[in-house]
Amino acid sequence: MKKIYSIADLNVELNGEQTLQRVIDLPGFDIFEIENPGQENVDIRILMDRDIDTANLIEICPIHRFKVLDVDHCFSAHRDGYCFEMHRLDKSRIVSITYNPHENIVFMSPCDCNMSIKYAVWIAYLLAAVNRNVIPIHASAIVKNSQAVLFLGESGTGKSTHTRLWLQYIEDSHLLNDDSPLLCIKNDKILAYGSPWSGKTDCYKQEIFPLKAIVRLKQYPENVMTRFGKLKSIGAIQPSFPPFLAYDEFYTQKIIFLIDRIVSYIPVYEFKCLPDKQAAEMAYAEIH
Repeated sequence: MKKIYSIADLNVELNGEQTLQRVIDLPGFDIFEIENPGQENVDIRILMDRDIDTANLIEICPIHRFKVLDVDHCFSAHRDGYCFEMHRLDKSRIVSITYNPHENIVFMSPCDCNMSIKYAVWIAYLLAAVNRNVIPIHASAIVKNSQAVLFLGESGTGKSTHTRLWLQYIEDSHLLNDDSPLLCIKNDKILAYGSPWSGKTDCYKQEIFPLKAIVRLKQYPENVMTRFGKLKSIGAIQPSFPPFLAYDEFYTQKIIFLIDRIVSYIPVYEFKCLPDKQAAEMAYAEIH
């Protein structure tokens, strides 16, 4: 069984059985499904339910380990590419993913953990997509005047709250994505795409808009908006890209290239603010 999805203008084939059926049952992916464009027009193939024995990978070297919600994550390099694994605390495997950057195929072991399947497919997609200059960013994305604005910040700083304020008080604005929009450079423009990954908000839109601005939010007892220079812009943006990629030179170069283009052409702001109507109106007036 296979399904074809168009995600940030990349045709992605998901091929598998039980794991693919779990993906099909997830909210959001149906919005991005397309008819089979022909094998020659598939950009990324994610082959699921594969027997992956990471012990047999040659010259494997851990790059970065981290833990999220009692799940161990390990990003590694090996002679032929990369490996990403997730394990429970009892060492049982949730999923293994392998990718060779010289090919367009990602291999993924069976994944029967409903809590992890969507994240696992995100990992499988981004490992190949970043190689094609499509990069996810942790942000809430709002659209106004057919242009996208990204709000960045650590969890709990109010990204979703601020975009909701725009929806409430800024006429004709709409939400593009509330967790993981995708960025890409095309024809010298930086574009923001909707994606099948939108955190706790069901906002899955097959839409694309030029990027207008990026805003890093901080909670504050008053509303103060400042435009950053280049150096501070880099510092504001970089933490919002997938953190584990920053430990690898190949992926870091891809991210640095995009950041360089962003800070050269797109205004980046710090907005220390309250969660109120005035904050939304101030941000809109400054950006537009």
